[in-house]
Amino acid sequence: MTDTTINSSRPRVLSGMRPTGRLHLGNYMGALYNWVQLQHQYECYFFIADYHALTTDYADPSQLKQNLFEVALDFLAAGLDPEKCTIFVQSHVPQHAELHLLLSMITPLSWLERVPTYKDQQEQLREKDLATYGFLGYPLLQSADILIYQPDFVPVGQDQVSHVELTREIARRFNYFYSPKRVVPGAEGSGVITEPDPERLLLPEPQVLLTPSPKLPGIDGRKMSKSYGNSILLSAKPAEVVYKMQSMTNGGQRSVPSDPGDPEICPVGDMHRLFSSEEVLTQITTGCRAATIRCDECKMLAAHSINQHLAPIRDRREALEDNPEKVWEVLYLGAVQAAKRAEQTMQAVRAVTGLSRDRSGVRLERAASSVEDAQIARNLASFKHWWDVPAPVLARNLRELWKKDLVPAGTSLKADADGVWITQNGRRIFVAVAKQDDGAESWSFSVKPKSYEMLVLLCWGKDYRVRDFVVPQKLYLAPWVAAKKQAGKNNIEFSMVREGGNYVLHLPGAPGIDVTDTEAGYQIIGD
Repeated sequence: MTDTTINSSRPRVLSGMRPTGRLHLGNYMGALYNWVQLQHQYECYFFIADYHALTTDYADPSQLKQNLFEVALDFLAAGLDPEKCTIFVQSHVPQHAELHLLLSMITPLSWLERVPTYKDQQEQLREKDLATYGFLGYPLLQSADILIYQPDFVPVGQDQVSHVELTREIARRFNYFYSPKRVVPGAEGSGVITEPDPERLLLPEPQVLLTPSPKLPGIDGRKMSKSYGNSILLSAKPAEVVYKMQSMTNGGQRSVPSDPGDPEICPVGDMHRLFSSEEVLTQITTGCRAATIRCDECKMLAAHSINQHLAPIRDRREALEDNPEKVWEVLYLGAVQAAKRAEQTMQAVRAVTGLSRDRSGVRLERAASSVEDAQIARNLASFKHWWDVPAPVLARNLRELWKKDLVPAGTSLKADADGVWITQNGRRIFVAVAKQDDGAESWSFSVKPKSYEMLVLLCWGKDYRVRDFVVPQKLYLAPWVAAKKQAGKNNIEFSMVREGGNYVLHLPGAPGIDVTDTEAGYQIIGD
């Protein structure tokens, strides 16, 4: 197993299959054959969905492990190459279950109840009790399976496109809550709005990759399915293929050998179109329509074509059956590789849902031991896309962040007018916001000429760190009163300047005020 896929430049593809035992020709032509082709063009992750098997067969899991192994044998025998793609078992990568749980927190119940296959399968599998959370939630687990690898594409047939659309809806909802936002113009007259930044989505929406899904009937003419007893296994011996094909329906045509037929509407003709050469296809088409070939001869030719196609697959399977450790090794190494990629996604998801395994976002209800310590929670590099938003939007965003992450827990503040907060003692605090001036060690503020018992000055620097100065009125009262008179109805314009290692507040017409020691000085709010 190579370790190149985790940083591959190729578009990523993800798909899986439930372990229902040995695969049949319908499974092969409907999915597996396409996967073998895709592994040469894409960064592919293919998994065996054992969790999904339990959503319907939870009452008797005795055959699950055997079925899983049979599917793995067929994957490898059909041509999936662990040097070119990642092959693994769903439950061996625990991040699948973790993301499924987190997505269940945000997914409306009605979204799952409206999935068409939910009621259809309940109707088809009446003998099983499917009134379970696991069965209702299997489409959400399917979404987690996909989104955790952030694939570019999910290969499906035309009839499965709606399944991927639910995954896209869930991704949009998650990104709405948690992905970094950007500011865009709203509708006319509505100012600006925020929306998930499409360049920084935590769970990008996968696209559908339409793959060939040819018509491949069972021997009774219905869709090939083991539950119908009409399938031909991918691992079937040559004689078994001949026997099955001889019993295949001809669609009710040619009740006597002299009657002409039409291969276009005959299940045996479907088999020829998939497995026979052009020469054989021409032979049976002409012979059937002219009644110069018997149906048993046509079926024998189809069986021969199928056996020619299956011969190398059977040989590879038999070799793997003689070396089962090789199969388990592929699955083990595949799970290791898949878990690396899945963990990248989960680290980002845990961070935004408050479940990260580090100490970020935790505030101590005491003064920081140093300015450097105080800045740990004030590094806003992840919000650098705010730098170019309009000033009112920046002010709103930084004030929200200030209240949520910088003000010590338990501090009693009540929002009042825009930018104004009231303490439990009834004192007015104004929170002013500015980003660092171009080419200068300064921040320029513009504040309404009103009286405030305290100023909180949020100074966002070009290093993307925000410094928060909690300035009591006693430090600025006299120059502030003078500035109010001078400003009249205009805003008071003032600045914070970094002079050496100190931060100095400059109000109009007054000497500078050193406010360095007020940084993160929230203890005075409760005084």
